[in-house]
Amino acid sequence: MTDIIVVGAGLAGLTAARTLKRAGKTVQVLERSGHLGGRVWSKQVDGYTLDVGFLGMFTAYPAAQRQLEYEALDLVRLRPSAVLRQEEGRAELVGDPLRDPAALPGDLSAAALTATDRVVVAKLVAQLLAEPAHALLNSPDQTTREYLLGLGFSQRSLERFFTPFFGGLVLDRQLQTSAALFRYYFKMLLTGDVAIPRAGMSEIPRQLAQGLDVQLHTTVTGLRAEPGGVTVQLEGGGERRAAQVVVATDPNTAAHLLGEQPGEARPRARGSLGSTYLHYAAAQPLERQRRLQLNALPTGQLNQVFWLQEEFPNRVPEGHGLLIASVWGVPDVSDAELNAQVLGELRAWYGPRVEELRLLAVDRIPHTQFPQPAGYAATLPGHSTPLPNVFFASEATSLSGIQGALESGEKAAAAILGDLEVLSRPRGA
Repeated sequence: MTDIIVVGAGLAGLTAARTLKRAGKTVQVLERSGHLGGRVWSKQVDGYTLDVGFLGMFTAYPAAQRQLEYEALDLVRLRPSAVLRQEEGRAELVGDPLRDPAALPGDLSAAALTATDRVVVAKLVAQLLAEPAHALLNSPDQTTREYLLGLGFSQRSLERFFTPFFGGLVLDRQLQTSAALFRYYFKMLLTGDVAIPRAGMSEIPRQLAQGLDVQLHTTVTGLRAEPGGVTVQLEGGGERRAAQVVVATDPNTAAHLLGEQPGEARPRARGSLGSTYLHYAAAQPLERQRRLQLNALPTGQLNQVFWLQEEFPNRVPEGHGLLIASVWGVPDVSDAELNAQVLGELRAWYGPRVEELRLLAVDRIPHTQFPQPAGYAATLPGHSTPLPNVFFASEATSLSGIQGALESGEKAAAAILGDLEVLSRPRGA
């Protein structure tokens, strides 16, 4: 009988598995899909390497610094600035002028920020730099909208800067997301970079999975706790036995496997916020912009746009362009209709040259994140479950994203190993 079976080969499951293996346990990871990493993966289409789901990582994430070997990942660190696309495609560059001097003129003149907003930004930066990141994440909460208005930011800055900047990150156009989470992410940007492995986001789970026994295309349909262990039921009628099990699936699947019913205290099913990604090839890039571009208009499908060939020429056939466009939610229209809508919005940026873009793929991801409204931390589940010898590893125990997934994998393994030092580590640390 295997010591431990981990259900799910996302970042949480892989982190838990390798932590347990390093502690001398025999571990097997079962994954229903055909790839590692959950929402952190890459695929090949017509000679292009496309990232799906998470499109980058904050290098300042504490758990990422503990778990990942950055040098081996060959990280490409993106410029600490972004282009705000306004009416008629007008572009304004804003960012950290110390690390990207080209952003300074935009920081001083961008219409998205008033003179008062610029003063308040400076004060906010000073406040955030003075506090540990985990203290910011676990501080008293309110909505991000209330917090920013309370600091003195203008309504225009919320609509034209903070919604595309932070709302686009957490998939929340109304800025109802936790202000504590906003402070944490802002701190990550101030103290580190957004980076992507040169070969694609799949390099992150590939590194975590080195040396592990991972079986893909293996769907777990149920769990049965019995004296002396746990029976893992598989699609097709097969079974596996283990002394202990770590459920490391998305929160909604975990709730199903654990028999959790709606309305229970601290449910693992957190709800879902979705995203859709459209990948476009171009015989020649339509522009040479190296920075992330944000749709600063309050309407439209577009969220974020990035030309990859400038920083990742290895991802495209020589001389070609590769554009990824994310849109809000998972629109209930056909791929052809969605493509027409997105190209219509991009026409304001590039004019008739949008006809040169060839759609490579459309990736609809119904669960990109779980909602994290003000006060959400008080309802987060722990790593134990109602089933004996079954533990839970998921971003749903902390915060939605790479930090939350890695951190939860560490703590689920610590719960099995009795590692009190790791279990007592603050959320986000």
